Amino acid sequence: MAINAIPPLAPLPSLQFTNPVNASGQTQEVVSGSAGANGAAKVGADFSQFLADALQQVNAIQQQGEAASAALTTGQVQDVHTVMLAVEKASLSLGLTVEVRNKVLDAYHEVMRMQI
Repeated sequence: MAINAIPPLAPLPSLQFTNPVNASGQTQEVVSGSAGANGAAKVGADFSQFLADALQQVNAIQQQGEAASAALTTGQVQDVHTVMLAVEKASLSLGLTVEVRNKVLDAYHEVMRMQI
């Protein structure tokens, strides 16, 4: 009896990082180093917007899971498979969000305990 080889995983798609674009369509340079607080404000605003968008996506996934569950209980949906996928996706996204929050809080507390 031969054992079949496990097929290799497909390569991950490459990430593309883009610079922010202002209203006139020109790319903005992210200021680093000792260029002043203006660069830090841009990066801080972008990061806070990123976090807000991520939390909105998690909220939308949670609402989709709740809607799918409600549709199953009312008999509007007969396919349990798609409902379970939506509920598990919501559960995983919330779990990941909580774990990321915990890691950020741990890092914050670690920085606050540092001796200067």
